[in-house]
Amino acid sequence: MLASASAAVALTCAELDEQLKRTYGFRPSQLGPEARELKSEQMDAVWDVVQADPGTLAPCLKAALARTTDDTWFLFDGSQLLASVEQSREAKTFLLDALSRVSLDDVDLRAWVAAASALGMDGLDTSKLGRQWLSYPRAEYFLPEHGDYRVDRGNAAMFIFGTLDERYATPMLTEIARDGDGEAKAIATWLLMSQATPEALRALRSLNTRGLSAGAAASVKALRTQPTLIIPRHPPKTSREEFLSAFAALLAGDETPFNRLVETVPDGERDLVAVATPADLDVIRKVRRYYIARNTQHAIEYYNQFSQILMTLVWTPTLVKDARPDSR
Repeated sequence: MLASASAAVALTCAELDEQLKRTYGFRPSQLGPEARELKSEQMDAVWDVVQADPGTLAPCLKAALARTTDDTWFLFDGSQLLASVEQSREAKTFLLDALSRVSLDDVDLRAWVAAASALGMDGLDTSKLGRQWLSYPRAEYFLPEHGDYRVDRGNAAMFIFGTLDERYATPMLTEIARDGDGEAKAIATWLLMSQATPEALRALRSLNTRGLSAGAAASVKALRTQPTLIIPRHPPKTSREEFLSAFAALLAGDETPFNRLVETVPDGERDLVAVATPADLDVIRKVRRYYIARNTQHAIEYYNQFSQILMTLVWTPTLVKDARPDSR
């Protein structure tokens, strides 16, 4: 059988380097339509040859990424290509660095947020990417397959910080809520409240609410005094063992058991807060990350519901007592 004429031709490292030099060295936001189309074709060709022979060319691509310092678009596109053929920690670290350096004017914002969210799920510290997003002037995009749902600054910040381990997210959110202003301060405060961890609650008890809207300041006050918590059902309709089994299946990629629980008992959150123990908090947080990593409006609904569950399980008057707002 004859090989397809469009099949990618195997390259050496030196040949790949030459192709990279011809292809990159530009910023998409500074190109006209014709030039952008040409560059898109050239980048597709690079992706084709690397994905056709990753065993040979992935190390070559790594070397090129490691020595490039000022071509931020190549760092971004090249590290995405590397991550598509290699799931190593090194490849993900390249992508993390590239996401922090590329101008958001040059990227598809949805793809950038999705990459940041995925890296957070993989355990990398993406908190600086969250701060970068919050400071970007045009921080919004749309989901056409979801009725052109508008993902605004706060939604995407939830996608980034929500997939991130709280040990990374809480310090950054605390810093922005304390030292930031305007919308960034409001969003960071809201996300800090949603975390529902002892550390976040301790940070919130001393937060100065100056600069927040009246509604946001009232929400912080309510959280410090008596938030709205879920009323446990006694006796519960769903057992702890059933929840834990469904959660384990969900995190392994099988959503059927948990979906069945939701269909059988739509207000099952009342059962979960009745049967869960402190030992279950970690898995519940993992389930919350699992859902928010979908980066859709439905993911936000799940995130908020699990946040209320976690708050019900975590909140105590002791964590928020003697609140003395920071003067900053």
